[in-house]
Amino acid sequence: MSKNSTHTKMHNLVGYGLIISLPFVLISAAEAVTGGSQGFVNWLGSTSGGVGFMAFFTSALWYSKLEFDEVIMDYFGGKLRSVSLITNRLLASIVWVIAAYTIFRLTLGTA
Repeated sequence: MSKNSTHTKMHNLVGYGLIISLPFVLISAAEAVTGGSQGFVNWLGSTSGGVGFMAFFTSALWYSKLEFDEVIMDYFGGKLRSVSLITNRLLASIVWVIAAYTIFRLTLGTA
């Protein structure tokens, strides 16, 4: 794969997002856990905790999706490659929507 391809550029950008957000999420989650499970839920329910976690989760999920895209592109061909790439994107999108909905519900206090 070319170093100037869209896939490579996205992979690098998402990787930077993951690296930058990881320390903030780990520190915040570690502080929240001192309050027990309810402290963690309260942290996810806060605006900064929810948005910060979703930023990290989004970059981690997208990074994983891009890695799996590479495996698919290396080992599958033809119609199977197309179907696998679409399925990978669809599953990553479904997981993201579920996580976003859950965090949104926690933030609104309706969970």
